Amino acid sequence: MVLTEQDASRLRQWRQSRGLTLRDVADLCGLDPTYLSRVERRQRELGPMQKVALARRLGVRISDLFDVEPVLDRAS
Repeated sequence: MVLTEQDASRLRQWRQSRGLTLRDVADLCGLDPTYLSRVERRQRELGPMQKVALARRLGVRISDLFDVEPVLDRAS
């Protein structure tokens, strides 16, 4: 699923506020920096499990990076 504009912005802002480059985050998460850049620009998909893995590897709550409400609403 392609990130919403808000999620893509939140991910980028989180990364930049910590002084991390795309390569830094990609290395921490085992992703290609180009792929992560495309995720942030909403050109590539990031599935639910990838979102969970990304948040875990970065040591943050998934809700710090992504809006989880739509996922919860659909599960109801």
